[in-house]
Amino acid sequence: MKKITLFFIVFFICFTTFSQGGGGDIPESWDLNLEVLPAVVSLPPLNFEAIIHQDSINDLDKSMPWRYGIERTVDLDMQSGGLWTDLPNGGKIWQATIQSPEALNLSVNFDDFFLPAGSRLQLFNNDRTDITSTFTSKQNREERQLGTWFVEGDIIWIEYYQPPRTQVSPRLHLTSVIHGYRMGRINAIFNAQRGFETSGDCNYDVNCPIGDDFDQKKNLLKKAVALLNLGNGHLCSAALINNALNNKTPYLLTANHCLENSNPALWNVRFNWVSPTPVCGTGEDSGDLQTNFTMSGATLKAKNSLSDFALVELFEPIPESWDVAFAGWDNSDVNPLFEVGIHHPNGDIMKICRDDSGAEKIDANGTKVWLIGGGAHGTGNGWEVGTTESGSSGSPLFNEQGKIIGQLYAGQSACVGLENNHDYDIYGRFGVSWNSGNSPETRLMDWLDPANTGITHIETLQNLLNVPNFQLIGELKIYPNPASTIITVMNNRYPHLSYVFSNVMGQRIHSGSLSNTMNTIPVDNLSEGVYFLHLTDEDSQDSITKKILIKR
Repeated sequence: MKKITLFFIVFFICFTTFSQGGGGDIPESWDLNLEVLPAVVSLPPLNFEAIIHQDSINDLDKSMPWRYGIERTVDLDMQSGGLWTDLPNGGKIWQATIQSPEALNLSVNFDDFFLPAGSRLQLFNNDRTDITSTFTSKQNREERQLGTWFVEGDIIWIEYYQPPRTQVSPRLHLTSVIHGYRMGRINAIFNAQRGFETSGDCNYDVNCPIGDDFDQKKNLLKKAVALLNLGNGHLCSAALINNALNNKTPYLLTANHCLENSNPALWNVRFNWVSPTPVCGTGEDSGDLQTNFTMSGATLKAKNSLSDFALVELFEPIPESWDVAFAGWDNSDVNPLFEVGIHHPNGDIMKICRDDSGAEKIDANGTKVWLIGGGAHGTGNGWEVGTTESGSSGSPLFNEQGKIIGQLYAGQSACVGLENNHDYDIYGRFGVSWNSGNSPETRLMDWLDPANTGITHIETLQNLLNVPNFQLIGELKIYPNPASTIITVMNNRYPHLSYVFSNVMGQRIHSGSLSNTMNTIPVDNLSEGVYFLHLTDEDSQDSITKKILIKR
C-alpha cells in the first residue's frame, strides 16, 4: 500500500480532516519530542506452518470469511499498562506500544472504551507513515466496545490525548490485537502468501467495462459496496442498502455466515476502495487507491440462515460529504435476465463479475439460493466475466436493473490462470430474506419497509444529491498556498478526482489522479510565480480551477 510520509503529515497539523471520527490533528506527541517512551509490549512470534495449511483449505470455501490475520489476546488498560505523561499546559498523554513480530499490519479491539468530550485517540505505526482516523467521544457506545482499522507494520502505537481541565476519566482496555499476515504488501517470508492484489488473475476491476447495458448502473452501484473487516482477522464483503423511507439509515447487508465468531460492534467498513488504473482479467496488478472512507461499529438487526443474510446498522450516519450510495433492491424473487456481482475477493480492491445465463432458484441443502450455473450444477457455464473468491462472501448480486436480489453464500467459481473455471456460485435470495421467519429479527421487511407499504422494489439512493457545481468544501483542502516545495490536496469526498497543474501560459506541468485521501504535487523545481491547479471530478465531469502562488 502507498505510505504517508512523516514529512507530508507535518504539513497537515492544522488542516487534515479524516473521514472517520472527529478531528484531523496529528498525534499530540509528534510535536513534543517526549524523552520517556512506553515500554514495548512484545508478543511471541507466531508459528505459520499450521496457519498456512489451514488457509490452503479454507480459501477454497466461500461459505467462510477470508482470513487475513490472527487475533491475539492482550490485557492492557490505562491503569496498569502504558505510560502517562503530564504536559506543561495541564493536558495529559497516555501511550501504549504493542509489537507482534513480522505482522504486515495491526489493529486492536477495545472491550472497554470511553473518551471524555474534547479528548482524542489515535493509532499509528512505528515509523509514523500510517495512522488511523481520529476517535473522539462521538465513538462512545452503550456497549463500550470498539474495533479499529489496521495500520501497516508490526508495531502499533495507541495514543490518548486529554486536554487541560478535563474532569471526566477515560476508560480504555485492549482485549486483542489482530496480526495481519497477508494483506497490505507481499509477505517475503512465506512466498505462497500474497498481499495486495492477492485475488485471482481472471478478476476484473470494477471500473472495467462489462457491457453498455450495465456500465452506467455499475458506476453508481460500486459506491454502495464495502470491504468488511470483522474485527477477528477475517474479511467479508457487504453493501450499503436503501430503505422505503429513503432516509439514509446506514443499513449494511452481508452474509449470515460472516457473523460466525464475530461481533458487529467491532466491525469496520471501508467504502470506495476502487483502483484508479483498472485491470481487466490480464493478471497485471491494479493501481492502489489509499482512501480513508472507513467507519467503526454496527449493531445486528436481523439474520436468517434460510437465505444466509445478515442486516446490521452502522452506529454512525454516513457523512453528508461521502460520495457513496444506498443500493436499491427487488424483493419479487423474479428470475433475472442476467446478473452482476460486485465484491472484494481475498480482501482485494473492488472487482466485478457478470453472468449472462440468468440465475435460477434452487434449494442448497436447506438454504434458498440463486444458482449461477456452472460445472455439473445448473445449465450455465459460470461467470462470463470475472469470478468470485473467498472474501467475496456477503457481496451483493444485482439483477439487470441494478437492484440487489441476493448476497454471496458459497460456490466453486475460481480463476485458472487468466480464465474462469466455469464452475458455479450460489447467492442467498433477497426475496426469501424479505419475509422469512416470524419476527423482525429474522427478516428484512420490517427494516427496509418500516411503514409496510408493500413495495416490491426501490431505486438506489445517492448520498450526494443536487450538488449544483464542483466546490472546495471542508472535505477537499489545498495547502499551503503560497507553496514552496510541495502542494497537498486532502480529498475525503471525490474518489475519482483528477488534476492538471499548469503555468500562466497554459502549459501543462503535472497531471494525474488525486483520488487518495492525501495527495501531493511537487513544485520545488518551479520558479516563483502564479500557477493554476485545474481539478475535475471524473464522475460528474464538474471542474474548478484554483490559483496557486509559489513563493520562497
